[in-house]
Amino acid sequence: MGGEVMEERDRRYLRSDLLKRVSRSFYLSMRFLPGPMRGPISLGYLLARASDTLADTAAAPGELRRACLTQFRASLSETQADFPEFYARVMRDFAPHQTHEGERELLQRLPEVFEWLAGMSAKHRPAVVTVLEEITTGQDWDLEHFGKASAGKVAFCKTAEELETYTWRVAGCVGEFWTRIGFDSLGGKFAPAEAESDLMACGRALGQGLQLVNILRDLGEDLGNGRCYLPLAAWQAAGWEPQTTGPVPPDDILMTVASEWQQRCRQFLAQGHDYVKRLKKGRVRFATALPLILAEATLDRIELAGDAVLREKIKISRTEVRRAMWRAWRA
Repeated sequence: MGGEVMEERDRRYLRSDLLKRVSRSFYLSMRFLPGPMRGPISLGYLLARASDTLADTAAAPGELRRACLTQFRASLSETQADFPEFYARVMRDFAPHQTHEGERELLQRLPEVFEWLAGMSAKHRPAVVTVLEEITTGQDWDLEHFGKASAGKVAFCKTAEELETYTWRVAGCVGEFWTRIGFDSLGGKFAPAEAESDLMACGRALGQGLQLVNILRDLGEDLGNGRCYLPLAAWQAAGWEPQTTGPVPPDDILMTVASEWQQRCRQFLAQGHDYVKRLKKGRVRFATALPLILAEATLDRIELAGDAVLREKIKISRTEVRRAMWRAWRA
């Protein structure tokens, strides 16, 4: 009995304190979810945050990051037979490169996170595994595509389809996961059963919109690091060719293409509003509306900043977060 109490205490720490340390603003949503939905969503987030840490820690060599991602994905299997070797490698070769305290602790506590996954009900576990397989596939594509990029040699997504496939893999699939867990956990208290198909499509678009906001916000920083998610075809259509006019588009063309994708982002987020309207009022609607409202506030500031977004980091103030929470309660 004592072991069971300790296990539950550790799990509460994972889904509260540790989650708060690594999830930034999204923790505000997860903490308000109804209990049956909060567990699998929180676990899915912790696993996704761990894989994101493996993929994005720039101080670690690219090949090490890809190898760890591959082992991470293999460890999601029901037997988790690959986990001991994977964890030993992370602690030996990867953790020393990690400087963020919360992310380092998350890596250290991966045995508890994977134990939580192993003990998850058969109703929820396949959805958690499926969404992590999609996310890590997108992260692996990112590392393969941009792994050798540099400030003097920018790598681009090639087409709009390639960019939208990427945003689906790393975020659109999360909207589908949220929907699936909502229906599996809450049934009709989540949304009317007949709305499931529409919610899947709108949830996918909402996730893609949230990811596009991040891409548009980080455009200048990413270009400085030699990567650009906005597709090369769009730059060429605007009259810029990297082979003849330099590695980075001039600011006027940058903002022309960015503006086109800001509008595309608005279209995705508009479907997010359709998603929210179909949910039953209460905590689930609040938790879903909040990241959408924050994303739109960020996009507003990106558009207002103009080409300054290429040099300045757009941030949402605490006052704006509180205002967004009020609007989410009234959604």
